Amino acid sequence: MRILLATGAMYPEPGGAPIVAPHAGLAASDAAAALLAGWRARRDDDVLVALPIPDGGPGTAQAIGADHVSARRALQAYSPLGEVREVDLLQLRGASGARAREGVGRTWLLDAARLTAVPADVDLAAREAREGTTDGLGEALAQALTLVGAGDTLVVGLARSAVHDGGRGLLDGLGGPTAAHALFEGREVLLALADGIALGGLAGAGQALTTLTALSPAEAQERDRLACTAASQAIGLIGAPRRGALAMAGSAGDSEDRLSISSWGTGAAGGGAAVLRALGARAVPGARVMAHLLGLDDAVNGQDLVVTSAGEVYDVLADSVIAVVGTAAGALALPTVLVAGRSLVPRGELAEAGIVSSYALEDAGAGIAVDWNEGGPTAVEERLFTMGSRLARSWSR
Repeated sequence: MRILLATGAMYPEPGGAPIVAPHAGLAASDAAAALLAGWRARRDDDVLVALPIPDGGPGTAQAIGADHVSARRALQAYSPLGEVREVDLLQLRGASGARAREGVGRTWLLDAARLTAVPADVDLAAREAREGTTDGLGEALAQALTLVGAGDTLVVGLARSAVHDGGRGLLDGLGGPTAAHALFEGREVLLALADGIALGGLAGAGQALTTLTALSPAEAQERDRLACTAASQAIGLIGAPRRGALAMAGSAGDSEDRLSISSWGTGAAGGGAAVLRALGARAVPGARVMAHLLGLDDAVNGQDLVVTSAGEVYDVLADSVIAVVGTAAGALALPTVLVAGRSLVPRGELAEAGIVSSYALEDAGAGIAVDWNEGGPTAVEERLFTMGSRLARSWSR
């Protein structure tokens, strides 16, 4: 039997956004490895292929296997509070840039979300919201764009953050509007967004600050007001093109003619995505673009079963890893099984996304765990090993 492990990352989401921290959960590649080991322990004659599917969030670069990477560079940049961090820049093997001519253009990936990952400590997250800046993110992008050649494509992974400066720091880190336009010239910049949330509005990124951080509702509202003002001013300084140059398939909710703080995908990195879209970057759901770059459709072909994973599932978004994997498998009439830390999604909704069966680590009836991530990554790996063995017993033939 042939099984594809097209796993997503498994992290807790106490505030509606994954908390990517060393003690919090597992990257997509680690989830795949644990399930694979558990399956092989019971059925070592099956053929298993691991193809982790990151969504553009923190740690995306680490989830990409070496066979997809032709070069890797570590860039140094500052976190929102001024700590030096390393962020990976990968040249992807076999992927041509969007503006390539005769296959010359290359595709690069910058794991930019790693610089602005939401801290697990809500007090530290509140400090990032009050004092943090996306200046370091702009500096990292400037370094990457300098290394990316004309005709190349730079894929920038971005996610929701605690820092919330409207992207004004990012624009400064790029050297201002004129320097930023020069860096973008001749290069395609694609934003792989783990979260398509808008910056402003009743359901915007600022509204989540009270759950992601220790900010009071009044303070979160003021931070959001300042961020939205800063983003609007930055968009005005840049001179954003009309939406036709920025549009992406499936960006529901963008009915106005020009880019604004309420547009789809402007809330990532505290509004940094709004600035990048104003500069001409295209925004795409991260799971979709990563599945394309990693060849998910080809990998699904010839399999008998597909297994995917997620940390906490409360609904199935159309552009999530779950839906992207389920759709790819469903196109070939292949069953897809979901392994989640916690899942509260009805069976019917999962079926619509191509998921035929779902298993939750926190399900006491499975004898695995009550709190799925209790004990940290090592404990989660052990539970996934057990789950992999259980899947082999149930599905292998």
